[in-house]
Amino acid sequence: MNNSRFPENFMLPEAGFLDCIRRMVFMKKMKLLAAVFLFIWVWMGVSDDSLAGSFRYPLDEDGELVIVIDPGHGGKNLGADYNGFLEKEMNMTVANAMYAELAKYEGITVYMTHTSADTDMSIQERADFAASVNADFLFCLHFNMSPDNKLFGSEVWVSAFGDQNREGYRFGCVQMETMKEMGLFLRGVKTRFNEQGSDYYGILRFCEEYEIPAALIEHCHIDHDTDVEFCDSEEDLIAFGVADATSVAKYFGLRSESLGVDYGSYDVPAVNAGEVYVQADITDPDICMIEEAYLDLERRIVGVTVTATDYDSPMLYYSYSIDGGETYTPYLAWPETDIMAGFSPDTFTFEIQVPDNISPAVVVRAVNQYDRYKESNLLTGFPVFVSTPEEIISPGPDMFEDVSGPDASDGSPAAGFKRPEQKEQPERDTSFLEFLKLCLFAASLLFIALLITNLLTAKKRRQKRKPPKRR
Repeated sequence: MNNSRFPENFMLPEAGFLDCIRRMVFMKKMKLLAAVFLFIWVWMGVSDDSLAGSFRYPLDEDGELVIVIDPGHGGKNLGADYNGFLEKEMNMTVANAMYAELAKYEGITVYMTHTSADTDMSIQERADFAASVNADFLFCLHFNMSPDNKLFGSEVWVSAFGDQNREGYRFGCVQMETMKEMGLFLRGVKTRFNEQGSDYYGILRFCEEYEIPAALIEHCHIDHDTDVEFCDSEEDLIAFGVADATSVAKYFGLRSESLGVDYGSYDVPAVNAGEVYVQADITDPDICMIEEAYLDLERRIVGVTVTATDYDSPMLYYSYSIDGGETYTPYLAWPETDIMAGFSPDTFTFEIQVPDNISPAVVVRAVNQYDRYKESNLLTGFPVFVSTPEEIISPGPDMFEDVSGPDASDGSPAAGFKRPEQKEQPERDTSFLEFLKLCLFAASLLFIALLITNLLTAKKRRQKRKPPKRR
């Protein structure tokens, strides 16, 4: 009996058929291996930034999106009180406008922690309320003011920890873009620690304990002329509420038929799990030096070149003194800073219009994103500026004098802050996912090389093989 799967008169070629079978088996293995590689590459592509970029909010069990609006202060806690502005009332006006605007969007439920500016409510109670309604995000609304009324601009404070840091950063980026469109100066997305190493702001700290992402929005400063024009009427405050609601809609990818908008494809910054995107800077800028750029005696102008940098945060403001540091100008915006990109130029030149009968002694303060400053060297030796060049008095002997001597680090305002040691940029560890990508890329190259080699070898074998003899 013939137990083979071939007829009795079937004759196998000497080698060709077996080679063919081997090649078929090899090619099946190669196809299987290729499919495995393709699956891994697709999985990695989906599990990396693409997933992070499309993430909108942590869905509840019922799939409902719930946000909470928290008007800052209230009751006996007035908040900022300056020149006719009362923050608790301003916050409530913005919150009501934000609530009304969000009501125009589909697929969202909105709560307010309180609806009257006269309500006394602790910070813990606000976070407790957000947890009780299973909130996906809490937005705490505020206005700002600063010591000596120096600061201006809009900022967002977020938690320093975990997903609350990452999602707070993502919303903060959207909110900063909205504030920029309104014309406000940007102070960025920031975080801050208390003495215990937790979040400084209670609403962020308590929400972080509940694992609820939160953002504390400081719309602008009510005590600075640069910002007052944005908040000095009810219409301005309502505009802030509408802008906040638009930021929320963009962040969550909401749509509104009544408004005719759909933010489903809005590009929210992507984040990677495990990374921290907002870090506090508790040190002064690292470098601040000045030198004379030019002198125009006829127009009584001194050009000053500033070189300053901070290795932890961008520069935000500068101010200068022409009396050796006794008095300073109001803060001025650092030129060409891109706060959301974390960039500020290291060097720029500005002009000082010198008053009559003054020989300026110039000092510059460079101020970083966290409002910490460093004073420059003292620039002296200029002539006494008068209205006509013929009357100019000769300069003194010293053009440059460094104020960072033995008494310059005592922490006093006149001496400046202590010069910190230069901080090195921390190197990021290569993640396991990046290492896996590199390995798979190398393996893919090896796979392609083996495939090409096999095909070339098979071709040579076919060329050398003689046709089988007929019987």
